Amino acid sequence: MSTIRYREYPCPECGKGTILPTRIQNYKTRIKGYPFVVDEAVIGICDQCGTKTFNAKEMRRWEKKYQDSVADQFLSPDDIVDLREKLGLSMEDFARLTGTTRQSIHNWEKARLQPSRMADLMMRLVKESYVSGKVDVISFLLDEAEKMGVTIELQRCVEQR
Repeated sequence: MSTIRYREYPCPECGKGTILPTRIQNYKTRIKGYPFVVDEAVIGICDQCGTKTFNAKEMRRWEKKYQDSVADQFLSPDDIVDLREKLGLSMEDFARLTGTTRQSIHNWEKARLQPSRMADLMMRLVKESYVSGKVDVISFLLDEAEKMGVTIELQRCVEQR
């Protein structure tokens, strides 16, 4: 683990204690709304009131670990190229279809950037529709959320006419 310098400083919450760097094993958090466990996290904790503070560099380290852990759950650059070519679309037209930019498509296909979760889901929906025809969008999205460790239960209301 890279060393993140965490200096001690007075607690901004209680004003009495000191924020001390504390290593926590298997720290449960959420990254981009999804549950994630950081194997070893460094968090500033007040020795008096227990207030927790988070170092920006440390949080970026967590986000990198998260991205690495879910990379296989996103369409690969080859998958994106394959889908676009199966549809017979240029990068520009594929971008228009999926609500993004040609530059984003280019970056995703060249593995310069990973698509956002929303862009990945849109491309997965397009792929599923291309392969299977009609798609139950809500069921598809619920299944995809489950793959990311999130269970969502819908409460359907029946309209009275």
